[in-house]
Amino acid sequence: MVMARAALDPTAIPRLLRHLILADVADGGRSISYRLVGTEIVAAHGFDFTGWSIERLTSGATLAFTQRLYGTVVTRAVPVYSEGRFRWVDKEYHWTKRLHLPLSRAGDGQVDMVLVGQFYELKHGPGELILPAQRAELSADRAALAAAR
Repeated sequence: MVMARAALDPTAIPRLLRHLILADVADGGRSISYRLVGTEIVAAHGFDFTGWSIERLTSGATLAFTQRLYGTVVTRAVPVYSEGRFRWVDKEYHWTKRLHLPLSRAGDGQVDMVLVGQFYELKHGPGELILPAQRAELSADRAALAAAR
């Protein structure tokens, strides 16, 4: 189940906004444009890339990794958790943890936006990691929500 963009109220999560990215996506997740970039993410990069495309921001292996990650969110319409190294010119190496959530502008289940929560740590993890939500997990979550109503 993909959340409708209209159901997302930024005023309900003011402390998280600095850690969020809102991206427009198309072409199976290969076309990514950054609509909103939180201040913690801007600080990690050293500049604000709001309005930029993924190709303007990065290239090579990082571009391929990012497109694969967003592609999983878009084509499978599931949340995806990932971890990996964050490297930027003249920046310290960091470990980053991300949660990508599929959104639909029209509320019709078509993923055309992705909401990302991203956090940075100074430690290094074991290696790149991408974990899409599994169907059984999503079914269990939906059942728990329905029972709570």
